[in-house]
Amino acid sequence: MLIENVSLLCSGQLIKGRDIQIRDTRIARIGKDLRKERGEEVIDGQSKLAIPGLLNCHTHLAMTLLRGYADDMELIPWLHDKIWPLEAKLTKEDVYWGAKLGCLEQIRMGITCYNDMYYFTDETARATKEMGLRAFLSGVVFDMRPDLLVETEPFIKRWTGDELITPAVGPHAVYTCSEETLLKAKEIADKYDTLIHIHVSETREEVDGLNLSKGMSPVEYLDRLGMLNERLVAVHCVWLSLEDAYLLAERKANVVDCTVSNLKLSSGIAPLNYLLEAGVNVCLGTDGPSSNNNLNLFEEMKVTAIVQKNAYHTPAAFSAEQIWSIATEGAYKTFGLDMGLQEGALADLALIDLERPWLCPQSNMISHLVYSMTGGVDTTIVNGKVLMRNGIIPGEKEILEKAQERFERLTA
Repeated sequence: MLIENVSLLCSGQLIKGRDIQIRDTRIARIGKDLRKERGEEVIDGQSKLAIPGLLNCHTHLAMTLLRGYADDMELIPWLHDKIWPLEAKLTKEDVYWGAKLGCLEQIRMGITCYNDMYYFTDETARATKEMGLRAFLSGVVFDMRPDLLVETEPFIKRWTGDELITPAVGPHAVYTCSEETLLKAKEIADKYDTLIHIHVSETREEVDGLNLSKGMSPVEYLDRLGMLNERLVAVHCVWLSLEDAYLLAERKANVVDCTVSNLKLSSGIAPLNYLLEAGVNVCLGTDGPSSNNNLNLFEEMKVTAIVQKNAYHTPAAFSAEQIWSIATEGAYKTFGLDMGLQEGALADLALIDLERPWLCPQSNMISHLVYSMTGGVDTTIVNGKVLMRNGIIPGEKEILEKAQERFERLTA
């Protein structure tokens, strides 16, 4: 595949008239006037900006079916009174079509890889493979559903070595998993060298509750259990002490900030300044489509930047360049992916239509991507395969119809 005459970002500056040649699953060459090989597919990059694929570092994808179902509630009553009772009715078919809908939305947003925790993980994997996205998938683990922990190891065995799907272990949180459950999850993750994907210090109630019962914070508790390391993906981390931040940094754990969801559920604002000063690797996620309510990582970048500026009372805090780096380089580091627009990297990228009013004038493009971007992803490519071209995704109508049917069944 050859992408001709496309624009790139180099040190924040827009560089026009470059070609990107893709061979199999990797970027082979980037340069000017690259020679087209016989039979090679050509994509016209005129008036397009190529960016590396985005990673949605935390979501519950099939919750697309619950979008708008239980708005304007705090986290714990939202979970106990609305979400968990409805999720008890979920079937494999529901999760399959909900995941397909989520993949469809992410492809439209230039997201080429995502990190998910949910039920019926094989169905999410199947839907993701069919849509062509890359994903890190973990089945959610709770004490209230012992069968979910039992399913974890077989799922890892089935999907280890897949080109697009990377299995992980997903204990939900310290307030829904006993010490025994957490240690068993750690044992499985250690055995297969997988990531551990877990919600951490999301609410004040969670932190206060563990301090009362264990005399320590959730971060300290996970460290005592030996779970803090470079394979830990700690989501939310809203209610952290400075000591927590330095402990996360010392153990090389990764933090996923989900600003929009945390604001909507009034859970609070993650102390990114603490985390970055301590040296923690931070990335961004949207959380599930029921608490965000979309999978738009561009929106997540903008809201994160603006909220952090206000949290620290200075507009100089968290520049567009810093937020862009968190959303891209921070994500690649978390998941150990060789990504970015350079030769030899995975061929996961998106083309953005530059002829959109919110991207004009073509001055500070990093600023536009973080603060102005409201749409315009034209083409999405994953693993060297075009998933969307000129805004068209094959099978979109069927996915929308089936997702609507599944929602109506769930809420009947």
